[in-house]
Amino acid sequence: MIVAALARTYNHPSYEDPYEAVRDYNRVVEATANNPNKGSTALSTIVELPRGRIRAWVDEDGMPDAARGVMLAQRHGWVDPDGDMSVALAALAGHLLGGGSIAAKNYVPSVAAGRRVSLDELEEVFRDVGVHPTRRHEEFESRATEVLPATHGSVLGRTLAAWGCPVGGRATVETLPTIVDHAGEAGQAGFLDAYVRHRAVDYPNKATSRLHGQQPIAFHQAIADLIEQVTNEHASAGDRGVTVSAAAMRALNLAEP
Repeated sequence: MIVAALARTYNHPSYEDPYEAVRDYNRVVEATANNPNKGSTALSTIVELPRGRIRAWVDEDGMPDAARGVMLAQRHGWVDPDGDMSVALAALAGHLLGGGSIAAKNYVPSVAAGRRVSLDELEEVFRDVGVHPTRRHEEFESRATEVLPATHGSVLGRTLAAWGCPVGGRATVETLPTIVDHAGEAGQAGFLDAYVRHRAVDYPNKATSRLHGQQPIAFHQAIADLIEQVTNEHASAGDRGVTVSAAAMRALNLAEP
């Protein structure tokens, strides 16, 4: 359940499981709506929660951070996406796994440009999921310029983590994010288009392309399987990446001229 996984990216001092804070908050909101004339003392009895825990929720319009994050993600259509939003999230997941990361400290996602992926395109990728992009490190020649959200970045990254994108690096990831299957054929193709363009290396006098990576072979096998599923052409996994046949690259519209 994406809502529960998203909530559990937060910490709450009164709850071992932050998702329980979201559920309790929702119960308090419902009780307040059903009893508009009652204050926090009476409502604490109704919902069987300590008044000190719910007072800020009732009297000060406060809410747990996890509940606020879930609400924002739902408003953006990230929790149960369909149509264009699911495809856009799958494409962003491909860019993150191919050339980006979700920061462990604050969950903000960022993606660096590549030989086949421009900064302008990455900005459009973030716009497609409903956030305004910005750039960082442009002033440093020794660092790659990255694109990241200027707004709601932490909630977006937490939601992507709930969908299975790795946090803090991608070296240990073994499976594809579940958003890829959720997004259907168009999302699978969009994910691969992004991932392959970040990772593909073409060699002179070779018809195949190589997707280099340091992840476990299970991840490379998942990528190879998805390529074969989408293109009906051959791809093979190894310890250091995936070898993609020329036919598969043509089917993905990614063959070098």
